[in-house]
Amino acid sequence: MLNNEAYGGFIVSKNILSGVPIRYSFREKSSIKELNGWNLLSEKDDDEYIANAKNFTILNAESIYKIAPQLIEIFDAPYGTDLFWMYEQGVHTGFYDLVKEREISIEEILIG
Repeated sequence: MLNNEAYGGFIVSKNILSGVPIRYSFREKSSIKELNGWNLLSEKDDDEYIANAKNFTILNAESIYKIAPQLIEIFDAPYGTDLFWMYEQGVHTGFYDLVKEREISIEEILIG
């Protein structure tokens, strides 16, 4: 069981809650101490969808772990991390770093 208080809240597209795969995750410093800076977008989210705050919700670590345990593995990545989630036949296979413009391992993500 995860200690939700140790992680804070994740901002998540409601499309992800409906089963749409995560396509992007990025971490930015939050001005709200209860949020950890992680934001998750689905592969269906376009600019219009993203512009509406009602299309997002805040989830705790336990809920995120059920949806995407990989995010708990990369939780400590530095602010500024910007990742594209790669899939093959619906299975998550890794990450592409949008800042470094290349595939990246979890170990590399954590060291920034």
